[in-house]
Amino acid sequence: MAFLSLLDERAKPKGSRDPLGFELVWSYFGRKVIGNLTTITSSMDNFAIALLGFYWANQLVSREGGESARHKQMREAFLRYEQLTGYVRFYGRATDIMGITRVKKRILDSSFKITLGQLSEQQILSDQASYGLWGLYSSAARDTGLVTGNDRVVTSLGQTIAREILQQLGGVGDELLSLLTSRKALDRGQLERMAKSFMKAIHHKRVQKPLLEALMSGNDLEGVQNELWQITRKIFEHKVKRPENISEFIGLILKYEPSKRLAQYLHDIMDIERLLVAANNLFHYCRRKDGEHLDEILEKLDGRYHYSHLPDRLPEDSFPRREQLLSIFSAFHNDEVKRVISEILQLNKEVMQQRSGAPWVEIESGKTLRVKVKSEKATLRKQEDIELQWDYDYFLGSFLNIASHHLGRN
Repeated sequence: MAFLSLLDERAKPKGSRDPLGFELVWSYFGRKVIGNLTTITSSMDNFAIALLGFYWANQLVSREGGESARHKQMREAFLRYEQLTGYVRFYGRATDIMGITRVKKRILDSSFKITLGQLSEQQILSDQASYGLWGLYSSAARDTGLVTGNDRVVTSLGQTIAREILQQLGGVGDELLSLLTSRKALDRGQLERMAKSFMKAIHHKRVQKPLLEALMSGNDLEGVQNELWQITRKIFEHKVKRPENISEFIGLILKYEPSKRLAQYLHDIMDIERLLVAANNLFHYCRRKDGEHLDEILEKLDGRYHYSHLPDRLPEDSFPRREQLLSIFSAFHNDEVKRVISEILQLNKEVMQQRSGAPWVEIESGKTLRVKVKSEKATLRKQEDIELQWDYDYFLGSFLNIASHHLGRN
């Protein structure tokens, strides 16, 4: 289960999502290329803000006392900081604030007294510690080498960036720190006055440049992500039409003749994605067929698809769900749709059993489908869609979003 720490906290497989257990599969292949970013961490601003928050929280909390008490105090200090900067950023017209709905509502309600703390009327998310910067950006910051440990101790590289933000903030930094430790209600006029300086500080090139290099280069010993980053730079420098999705992005990377290792990882991603998309297509279609006989479903599927676009073989790695996927893969190649459905539903049953839950779809002894988790929207995709559409991110989405946003400025 240690592998799950590589994912976002809210992206862990649960009984109500990921019914075929594919998150472990695509994450396995995605981590070979993108070692630090997650599906959620796609905002440079949020990284910069989190880094300063970790830096200040470590400074504000005494190192005396027990580890548990210190961690609790650190988290409280950070949550207050995230709330404060969320309000300031709203006045700075930021759109990537985690908790922007509550922030906006409170600021626009002039009768509401804005205070900082851990009460429900103070937190900017229903579970701010888990779904805010503390929970969702810390693992990516650790894997990048910006912070270490559960208390998010800022590394030398992280300190350099955090101190540069403070340098650019000047007196506004002192104001923010004073508000952070105050128990009084915040003044909206003061928040608005600080907003421009705050946004300018986190966007300063002496902050953005080292942070961008750290995030995009990654921290892997093989240097795969760094190679991907260097090729991405070239693409954005020379390509008039920039990649708009993962498939187009991978295609462009491969045209630049990457190393054998990176090329293989990307081909593996493309190959496994095609199988996952094909499996999802039939599984979610079955979720609309409660009470229908299997033969009726097979009749509707007869001749509808061909699977010649699937790769000749799957990667040799011992990746999660490998044996089950090999069996599904073989059935697709042999055009055995009945076996494909049977294997997919068996995989769903095994995945749900591991979570102490019931399968979403079963075939009863009379060959009738019984659906426990129905889908109202699932429809059979077009042939072109199962050949070209992508269901999963492989962490490349966050990488591409950051590259598009930052390199697009230059």
